Amino acid sequence: MNVLSGFLIPDYIMPIQVIYVTALLLCIAILPLPDEFYTLLHIAVSGTFAWGAYKNFSEKKLLLPLAYTLLAILFNPVIDINLAKQLWIPVDLAAAILLFSTKQHIAQ
Repeated sequence: MNVLSGFLIPDYIMPIQVIYVTALLLCIAILPLPDEFYTLLHIAVSGTFAWGAYKNFSEKKLLLPLAYTLLAILFNPVIDINLAKQLWIPVDLAAAILLFSTKQHIAQ
């Protein structure tokens, strides 16, 4: 349990399957799909990266949570960031690679 401003916050972990599914969704996102898929993708990806940022900030790491935070902002479902499909493809693949390579930092 973490103590934050007098509150006890339980140390929850994210199941590794969530990370794998999120990375798989990012890989599928390079295909031409309906807009509803991309809405689901943004919700899943922003949630996963936001959790990763929280988890790593609480462990006093710096570079990885900043990358997670930037990706959570980029994929946020509330404020839509419109990029051309040609720009989203490398971003999606880079985010999937980042998730695969740093999964142990999120699902500890």
